[in-house]
Amino acid sequence: MQGAGSVATGLAAGTLMRRLGERGFAAGGCALFGLGVAARALPGDAPVPAGSLLIGAGLPCVLIAALTAVQRETPADRLGVTAGRVHTLLYAPNAVALVAGAGLVAVTDHRVLLAVTGAAALGCAAVPARGRGVRSGEAEEVPRR
Repeated sequence: MQGAGSVATGLAAGTLMRRLGERGFAAGGCALFGLGVAARALPGDAPVPAGSLLIGAGLPCVLIAALTAVQRETPADRLGVTAGRVHTLLYAPNAVALVAGAGLVAVTDHRVLLAVTGAAALGCAAVPARGRGVRSGEAEEVPRR
């Protein structure tokens, strides 16, 4: 289900980002992810597939928006090093979170961890939503040095 959500987002990403702008697309992705994680905290097995679908749909939004902004805003002569650093900043925290999660699940009910993670992701959705970003294709031409 998570893979299906990611594929669906990938197919619709261009259209969605043109309509919502990079910030709106990223905020929507954070919100979908948060709702999906929170759904997994609900009792029973029924919410798990729906939560997985939402998680899969939400995660690519943030990555696509961030990497599109890097490609659009970074001067050509700095794109390689900038993209490398951004990839590190986007993906390295996952390793830390996996270790922390493995330790926390040993002492805390997994439903509590899922609910807290879902709430945190919903809170994170407010960060890009607050800012005023340009929509893809509407940016002024950035002079390249």
